[in-house]
Amino acid sequence: CMVEHMAVTMQSRFCRFAPTPRWRNLGVFGMLDETRHAQLDLRFSHDLLKQDPRFDWTQKAFHTKEWGVLAVKNFFDDAMLNADCVEAALATSLTVEHGFTNVQFVALAADAMAAGDINWSNLLSSIQTDEARHAQQGFPTLSILMEHDPARAQKALDIAFWRSTRLFQTLTGPAMDYYTPLDQRKMSFKEFMLEWIVNHHERILEDYGLKKPWYWDQFMYSLEHGHHAMHLGTWFWRPTLFWKPNAGVSKDEREWLREKYPTWEENWGGMWDEIIKNVNTDLIEKTLPATFPSLCNLTQLPLGSAFSLHDLADHSLTYNGRLYHFDSAISKWCFEQD
Repeated sequence: CMVEHMAVTMQSRFCRFAPTPRWRNLGVFGMLDETRHAQLDLRFSHDLLKQDPRFDWTQKAFHTKEWGVLAVKNFFDDAMLNADCVEAALATSLTVEHGFTNVQFVALAADAMAAGDINWSNLLSSIQTDEARHAQQGFPTLSILMEHDPARAQKALDIAFWRSTRLFQTLTGPAMDYYTPLDQRKMSFKEFMLEWIVNHHERILEDYGLKKPWYWDQFMYSLEHGHHAMHLGTWFWRPTLFWKPNAGVSKDEREWLREKYPTWEENWGGMWDEIIKNVNTDLIEKTLPATFPSLCNLTQLPLGSAFSLHDLADHSLTYNGRLYHFDSAISKWCFEQD
């Protein structure tokens, strides 16, 4: 709901500041879409409050300093509210909506229907059809920008793609590879990304004469590790989050993880073994944090959560007398572009 409210503001800025009348008119319809989505989220969550009080976060998210929410808010503040119309369309409409969320809305609606949750399936399908329409603002924007400033187009897409990836490594990755019951998993997060997100983004880049991001090899490497690091971090810092992360590391689940990610045991198995030992010996206090996580100054996600534990390194810079830390060299580069 928080993101939908922010999207209303972004679309209203298109209505006022977009450089063409057609785009301004389309912004009106986009604003109406996002307003409806926010109301749907509020209504749906309100009905579920009797099942779980955490659905109150639909409204509380705007007013919290909880770091998991702030990571989401920080990204969309930059992509929707702090960017001009052109870069907002490229980051939000083209990269996030068309490249990431539309595909997931379709898949989630199908899964909900298969599980018998007709209301949730209908809500997702209703939102997705709107998203598919106003997400199209990104393509003509990219076409015109390529005629006048292709370097700006390349940079804007490269930044948006990495920041979207990091966000979905936090939200979608653990949900697919850890929270979903084993007998209901259709594919791993990595398989999903390769089939739907990576191929789609490569086609867009090729169609518009753009290059793959300079960090493409690192991005592909992060698909093996990033969401596993995020899952371990969110489980360890679970007292600081509004949801209850499921560990998802039973013997059968670990066998599945090793099959999908051959280096999983080498990177993450030892740490989960220690956690399991402490839980089984009633040393729960050893599985709880003593501090808040140290966060990246760009993504607001924990430092060291972009790759494997063997890739831990300092990525920092001093700007205007302040020391900034980042979860990767890519995030540091994104920060430096502004």
